[in-house]
Amino acid sequence: MTTNRSVERAISILIFVCQSDRPVGLTEISRGTGLDKATVLRFLNTLANSDMVRNETDTKRYVQGPGIYNFWPSEIKKICRPHLQLLLDRTQETICLIVPRGLKRVCIDALEPDRELRIVAPVGREMAIYAGASGRVFLAQKTDDQIHKILDKLDNFSDEDAPIKRSDYIKQLEQVRSKGYSHNVSDVVVDTCAIAAPVFDGLGNTAAAVVLRGPSSRVTTKVVDGLSRLVKETAAAISRELEHIHK
Repeated sequence: MTTNRSVERAISILIFVCQSDRPVGLTEISRGTGLDKATVLRFLNTLANSDMVRNETDTKRYVQGPGIYNFWPSEIKKICRPHLQLLLDRTQETICLIVPRGLKRVCIDALEPDRELRIVAPVGREMAIYAGASGRVFLAQKTDDQIHKILDKLDNFSDEDAPIKRSDYIKQLEQVRSKGYSHNVSDVVVDTCAIAAPVFDGLGNTAAAVVLRGPSSRVTTKVVDGLSRLVKETAAAISRELEHIHK
């Protein structure tokens, strides 16, 4: 039976990076996998483009990227579900778990309240990475250079007549960084509100976003501060659990 050497090499590099308990450099990966540096660097660039690994800007070393969670959605859902359930009990609004997937973001879990007026969140639905509260949470964690490279690939930011001005969007991301959460009204669905906060994995990756969604008639400006605090607390609790796993 023949095998694809390129696939085998990419997998060996990915496994080496993910199994390391610390960031690893190009030379160390080359020695650990038995591949020359040029080959390793080529595959690392490909893996980085898919968010499977991440190159730390300051050290130039590699760690696993947020894209790795797409391979174990059931596991991260199992970790997050008790926290999401508690948030649902405390708020009685729809709670979603969103993960990044390249230039997309996807809902992998959703819990809905037992209320006649509620937001229905389809599990498995993909949307553009920039859109909505969770999209702003994901992009807000990236460097300016990374943000512009992503926006360059999206039609919504390609010309002056785009529905969202890039300068305005960048300012929104700055506010998300400052507050630690994103709040949007009618951004994806009319007459709905969303509050999102980032979940970190202990390696500096934004593994997911916890999102609360509700009708704008109920999630008003008067209650946003209180709800955002609960969403942030939930995301922080999950982050601590994921950090413990990586220790």
